[in-house]
Amino acid sequence: MRVAETSLRSIVITWLGLLALTLTSSLIGLLNLGSMNIVIAVVIASVQAFLILGFLMHALYGQALVRVVIVGGIIWFLILMTLTSTDYLTRGWLLPSGK
Repeated sequence: MRVAETSLRSIVITWLGLLALTLTSSLIGLLNLGSMNIVIAVVIASVQAFLILGFLMHALYGQALVRVVIVGGIIWFLILMTLTSTDYLTRGWLLPSGK
């Protein structure tokens, strides 16, 4: 089965989108938005990851196996992040032994 060809136009548009999002992220980093800075940064990084994954890594129009591997990677990442955050959040609950 032949993989769909990526047009130069879609690559350039994706590249310009990534540049615009990088500039936006840098400029928002200079502002003091309190706790919203991290939220906006994560949203921008997620959009950038989608652009890279979808267009540059051919996930949108690739074979089904590519999508299965990507979904498996995302699920594994979420499992690792859940376990890490659970460990981090429960560390202060236990007293050191012998005290």
